Amino acid sequence: MAFPTIPLPSVWDIPVAVGVPALLGQSIGNGVSASASTLLGKAVSNIQTGLAAQEWGIFSGADSMLTAAHVCGIEHEQRYQISTAPTENGGFVSYNKAKFPHLTRILMVCDGSESGSLFSIGFKQVLGSIRGSQPLAVRKSFFDTLESLVADTKLYDIHMPERFYMNTNVVAYRFRRDEREGVTMPVVEIELQEVRNTAVNSYTDTSSLSVSAAVPVQAGRVGIQKLPSGAPDLTGGLLTGGKA
Repeated sequence: MAFPTIPLPSVWDIPVAVGVPALLGQSIGNGVSASASTLLGKAVSNIQTGLAAQEWGIFSGADSMLTAAHVCGIEHEQRYQISTAPTENGGFVSYNKAKFPHLTRILMVCDGSESGSLFSIGFKQVLGSIRGSQPLAVRKSFFDTLESLVADTKLYDIHMPERFYMNTNVVAYRFRRDEREGVTMPVVEIELQEVRNTAVNSYTDTSSLSVSAAVPVQAGRVGIQKLPSGAPDLTGGLLTGGKA
């Protein structure tokens, strides 16, 4: 059985884009338009990334703490614990429900560029990003900032477009880099835990907070007794007749 003959199109539909060789009938202006279109597409992509960076991530007030990375995933866990007690005949009773501190894991990728810089510098930042802006120094700054965050005791906020999680502290982070991935774009998982700071001082008198600082109080009476016969006196001599 012979294969069917597939007719070729009379006019080839070759897209005009960067990297596609120009064919006969295509002008140089088409190539310039393709380059401009690609540059504009990169600018729009950077704008969208900058918008996401303003709505996602770890913030202190209105300032993003890791501007050299972009959020690519968030995992949030909120847990409640129901207290129970055993009763007769193998039964149990539930009597309370307590809220545990929430845990949040944020997956961030450091691509070597500062997110959100397009808004402050403008369209010229796109040309600068094409030429390169020291991605090695940006990645180093990212890891230095991350190390300082996990070591401090400050509270930060987790931002999403729909919800904020307040009063969290960075408690851990981990990453893996090998020859296949993560060399130039490290992916880091950051773990944050909620901190409850609603406790207040319940002391009524804070003048003496330790036992050694308390003022001694004489509250007892000691009766005077005679020394027994033969007991030494203060000068080392002996007393006779029970007289002092």
